[in-house]
Amino acid sequence: MEPMNEIGMKKIPYGISDYDLLRRENYYYVDKTQYIPVIEKVGRYLFFIRPRRFGKSLFLAVLHGYYDVQFKENFDELYKDTWIHTHPTTERSSYLVLPFNFSAIDPAHDKIDASFLNHIQGQAELFAESYWDYLGKNVDYFMEQIKTSRSGADILSMIVKRCKSSQQKLYIIIDEYDNFANTILTTSGKDAYEELTHGEGFFRSFFNILKAGTTGMKAPITRLFITGVSPVTLDDVTSGFNIGTNVSLEPDLNRMLGFTREDVIEMIDYYRANGIITRPTEYVLEIMTQWYGNYLFSEKDDVNLYNPDMVLYFINKCILGHDIPVDLIDQNVRIDYGKLRHLIILDRGETKTPITNGNFSKLKEIIEEGGTSSIISQGFPLEEMMNANNFKSLLFYFGLLTIKGIEKDNVRLEIPNETVKRLFYDYIKQAYRETGVFTLDLSKYAGLMTNLGYDGEWEPLFNYICGLIRESMSLRDLITGEKSIQAFLNVYLGLSNLFTIHTEKELNKGYADIVMEPFIAVYEGLKFSYVLEIKYIKPEGKRKKKPAKPAREIIEKLKSEAEEQLRHYCIDEKFRKRMEKTQVIKLVLIFYGSDLVYIG
Repeated sequence: MEPMNEIGMKKIPYGISDYDLLRRENYYYVDKTQYIPVIEKVGRYLFFIRPRRFGKSLFLAVLHGYYDVQFKENFDELYKDTWIHTHPTTERSSYLVLPFNFSAIDPAHDKIDASFLNHIQGQAELFAESYWDYLGKNVDYFMEQIKTSRSGADILSMIVKRCKSSQQKLYIIIDEYDNFANTILTTSGKDAYEELTHGEGFFRSFFNILKAGTTGMKAPITRLFITGVSPVTLDDVTSGFNIGTNVSLEPDLNRMLGFTREDVIEMIDYYRANGIITRPTEYVLEIMTQWYGNYLFSEKDDVNLYNPDMVLYFINKCILGHDIPVDLIDQNVRIDYGKLRHLIILDRGETKTPITNGNFSKLKEIIEEGGTSSIISQGFPLEEMMNANNFKSLLFYFGLLTIKGIEKDNVRLEIPNETVKRLFYDYIKQAYRETGVFTLDLSKYAGLMTNLGYDGEWEPLFNYICGLIRESMSLRDLITGEKSIQAFLNVYLGLSNLFTIHTEKELNKGYADIVMEPFIAVYEGLKFSYVLEIKYIKPEGKRKKKPAKPAREIIEKLKSEAEEQLRHYCIDEKFRKRMEKTQVIKLVLIFYGSDLVYIG
């Protein structure tokens, strides 16, 4: 456990990506410097993808401080008590470092050119001012060239040439390289995106200069580290990532970003020792694992990770509110529906309702089957996004899926945690609403769910949801079996914060279709939990507007079968212990096609 020092309890670095600030002002730091020599060994020109808010920017700041010649005298101050302080490499403090952060660029169609130039220009001016004594003669003329240039690519070219002529090694860092390009894709469309990334656009020209600076005798760009959240943009602007190595899936770098279980336990114990967290460590860890954990980025490693932003958000909320936060999902980690919309929805003009495409069916498959199998593509252009494996790979890079194992020659991908599961539910809900398939009155729904959780009034909620299914012709056409019914209920029961929804939960050597576990850690007044067993009867013959109900004896047989399964599940010892504070209600739901013909 990291002890308190004379300054007092360490602050939570939630949202902090300035490493120098973090160290100077007594923030809690999970040491990742042991990966610096690993990076040096795997290659000079590297490309590394991780989901949003996974610690990329902070790690780049760590690299910047370590390699920058300007910080040579500050090495002890910046890196004391870290692994690299006692294991420095020979390349320490030996580079001129040029950092870019493309999230600072305005993606508006009429502003992007000027915004990109301003960012490159601003960073170049800081670079010239910082390394005035390293860049040879006439640096004032060099600075004037930067200020008067009208091209980001030309500015980068000038820096590369100046470093080469002055025999200086250049380390270029690019954070969120794909940020504004992906925003253009989602807001302005495919044509605007291709204009940016293809032909002679300024973005492609910039990367051409970047590539040129890494090639040839005494290439001035000696090291390059690029981060982002998807492999799409770079494949488009470079015709394949042939300027370096994509190390996103390397087992030695799986744990470079994100927190391990040991990291999280140490942090919990530290803040428990300081009176911030009052509940037992194992209790808090279980919540964090369920909501923030289970990420794995290499099929050749076996250590699961926690999203660092989510963990810091949780503890920061504990500090502010003196207990477990009511809302466990940090809004900053959400991948906006708009980021996926263009990949799952087809617009059909102003007079026609949008429709879903094949990629949306893959989202449904993931909900219905609990995951999917795929190869993980390391790079692909936008035009190949409709390829099933590429779309699934994009969900993996976004952090919406994670590696769970190997299935023959494919990778098994599953939803990592409850936070991401809720994001999936939200995507499905919004797509249904936009395409006219299904719309829920969320205010009415919230009231019915409250009554279900606190008062045990379950019938109104299920009658409401299943009644809407019956009324929606489009939704009825999507109901093809028990799995699709189960997935639909998962989505709409999972919209409430009152319950955690478990699908195919193993109980007493069987698998319950749906378990609704009340989130008592936050909502202590919840009195009821639910176990649902779903049975499906396929309608006979052609679909009719009002299909006849199945024979009573068929319903009774399925009802008896389901009730026996529920009794079997509920004698599970761990389940009974977990639900001991609530009254467990066992429900059988029998569907004839999309019609609910029995509940009780």
